[in-house]
Amino acid sequence: MKNRRFGLVVVAAAAAGALGLSGCSSASADQEERVLRFSHAYEATHPFETCGVPALNNGLEGSGLRVESYPSAQLANDSESLEQVSMGTLDFAISGGSFLGTWYDPMAVLDAGYLFDDAEHFRESANNGAFDELFGQLESDTGLKIQSSWYYGARHMTANKPLDSPSDLAGLKIRTPDAPMFMRNIELLGGVGTPMALGEVYLGLQQGVIDAQENPIPTIAASKLNEVQDYINLTGHMVQGLFVVSNANLEDSLTDEQNEALDAAFDTASESVYDCIVSAEEETLAEWKNDGSINVHVPSGLDEMKKTVQEHWSADPVYGDFYNSIREGR
Repeated sequence: MKNRRFGLVVVAAAAAGALGLSGCSSASADQEERVLRFSHAYEATHPFETCGVPALNNGLEGSGLRVESYPSAQLANDSESLEQVSMGTLDFAISGGSFLGTWYDPMAVLDAGYLFDDAEHFRESANNGAFDELFGQLESDTGLKIQSSWYYGARHMTANKPLDSPSDLAGLKIRTPDAPMFMRNIELLGGVGTPMALGEVYLGLQQGVIDAQENPIPTIAASKLNEVQDYINLTGHMVQGLFVVSNANLEDSLTDEQNEALDAAFDTASESVYDCIVSAEEETLAEWKNDGSINVHVPSGLDEMKKTVQEHWSADPVYGDFYNSIREGR
C-alpha cells in the first residue's frame, strides 16, 4: 500500500485481534462499524481536530470505518501515544520528527532548521516521495507506519525587540519545546534554547523568566502571547509538519477497499488541514498588522540566519544526507 501523502501526522493502528475489535469484510449495512481511535495532544479548536478529523470521516463514509478522535491528550501524551500505537492498543497518533527520532534517530531531521522554504515546499516534499526513505526505514525498524503528513505551521520568534541577526539573539533565553533539535536550532541562531511547557510560557514571559519564545502564528495567537511580547520576528526558522502514525499491522486487518478508502481519506484530510492552517496564519498576521497588538517584523539579516543554520545541518554526520536530499528535491 502506498505511503500516505501530505499531512505529517502518524497514524497508529494494531491488528484487529490486538485491539479487540472485529474487522469488517465489507461496508454492508448489516455489519458492525469499526471504530479507529485517534489520539493527539492538540486542543479541540485546533485545525487538526476541526478540519482534519471531519474530512477524514467524510472520506470514510460507506467504508465501514469511522475515526473517533481524542484531542487535548485525553488518552495519552505524545510519547505515551507512540508507545500505545506500537503495542497495538491505539490506532492513530500524531507525532513530530523529534519524538519519532527517539524511535529512529534520522526522523528528527524533519525538525531541522530551514529544511523547508515555506508551507508549499513542505507540501511538495510530502507529496513527491521525499520522505519515503525515512518513513520506510522507520517502519522497518520499529513497526510504526507514517500514514499521512500534516502541516503544522511556520515557527517564528516573539521578543521585546527586533531580531535582525544572530547578534541580536545572543544571551536571549528563548523558550522551545523540550526536544534537542528545537534547542539546537535556536542555539545556531545565537540564542539560548530554554525548554518550557507551553502552558507556562505566558507567565514566564510576563515575569521575565524567559526573554522570548518561538511557535507557529496560530499557537502564538491562541496562547495570547502577543499580549506579553512587543515583536513577532518572522524568522520562519522551522516550517513544521506533524505525522499521523499507525501500527504497520493495521492494513492487514482491513479489506482492500477499506485500505483504499483510508488512503484517500487521509489525502483529503491533509489538504484540509493545510488549507485551514495557512488561512489562519495569513488572517492572524493581517489582524496584527491592522490592530498593532504586536509589531510584525521581518529580520533584515534573514539570509544570514538561513545560511548559518543550513550550512550546519547539511554537514551534520547523522542528518546531513537526508537534509540535503530533501532540500535538493524541490
